[in-house]
Amino acid sequence: MHPLATWWTSISRIFERSSAMRAVRTFSKRFVAWAIAYVRRYHLDPFVRTEARTIALLVLFSLFILGTVAISSSYLYKNVITTMTEAIQESVTLDSTTAEIAASVAEKLENIQRGNMIALSLIVIAVTMAAGYVVGRIVLSPTRSALDSQKQFIANVAHELRTPLSIIKTNSEVALLDSDMRDATRKVFLNTVEELDRISNILNNLLTLSASVRPERIQFRDEDLGPIVENSMRKLEEFSEPKHLEVTARMSERRVVWGNATALDQIVTNILKNAIMYSSPGGHITITVEPVYPNYIELTVRDSGIGIARKDLFRIFEPFYRAERSRTRAKGGIGLGLPIASELVRLHRGKVTVRSVEGHGTIVSVLLPGGKQSPDAKAPPERSRENMSEISVDFSKENGVRSSPNAVDSK
Repeated sequence: MHPLATWWTSISRIFERSSAMRAVRTFSKRFVAWAIAYVRRYHLDPFVRTEARTIALLVLFSLFILGTVAISSSYLYKNVITTMTEAIQESVTLDSTTAEIAASVAEKLENIQRGNMIALSLIVIAVTMAAGYVVGRIVLSPTRSALDSQKQFIANVAHELRTPLSIIKTNSEVALLDSDMRDATRKVFLNTVEELDRISNILNNLLTLSASVRPERIQFRDEDLGPIVENSMRKLEEFSEPKHLEVTARMSERRVVWGNATALDQIVTNILKNAIMYSSPGGHITITVEPVYPNYIELTVRDSGIGIARKDLFRIFEPFYRAERSRTRAKGGIGLGLPIASELVRLHRGKVTVRSVEGHGTIVSVLLPGGKQSPDAKAPPERSRENMSEISVDFSKENGVRSSPNAVDSK
């Protein structure tokens, strides 16, 4: 080989080695930097810890499955060898034919295989269930902690804001007592009080939504829906009277439910307030409380309001959701009434159903478990109107409501 070619080959090898070394060093540095960053994130980020623990559990689960399969295969191999050895000994010592020995061996091998597969399947199913439970607990742990912290934060902020808001509202109302106040200034103070009432309502709803996720704090007992409905109607007269709405309640004598009085009052008030806010002036709202089969009480609120569009019907139980056209801030809604009612109904193991068609009113039905002390008599398939008492608060000149079969259920 020419000396120049030899020199060039040596230089090329040295260059390749140095390039490979540089690549190895670069990769090592990047790997170390990534490992340090990951360890730091592992200590600071609970979701990264969950990710690492989940991967580790899945790896352990895979190793356990592989170990189980290996042990099962070894056991099966040992049993097959033992069966074949016994068959050979039997053919030597006994005068059995080859066909008889083959049939006996095949039957024994089939039994061994069946028993091995059953045991292996049971072990895999049990381990998979246990691993799924553990992985689920680990995966949901940071989410559960984050939700609890968020709810606690919302409750704390709401509590802290109530005091200064109350002071501001009181000062504004005291200022309104001044008879010499100019009309423009009075209008500003009235708008301030109105907005403060709206903010207070939002805070109260947030507190209710935060408390509704802690069912262990809610005490249940037999409650009569009649006084609760009447109380809600009285509380909301200030909203229904200016719109000249006719609010009618028809309640059966059997109306005791198993629930919490405060939560039930919130359910009825939220649904009825929605019906009042979105009903046209001079409209009609009907509240019905009656037993249904087998041992449930149904609360139904029908209104002749603007209704809910079909595309919005599937999202009305989302917090703070309001339809673009029918649910506007001018109506006073903030998008928490139905979500809170839905959560409280869920805590009562009940069901809420909304049927509506845009421009023709809405029907909201709430199904609640009957009281523990209520009679167990089965209600007839067709709902009876017997023994109905009627309470009417009439501010209207006309009535009427129509419904549509379009429905969304929240269980």
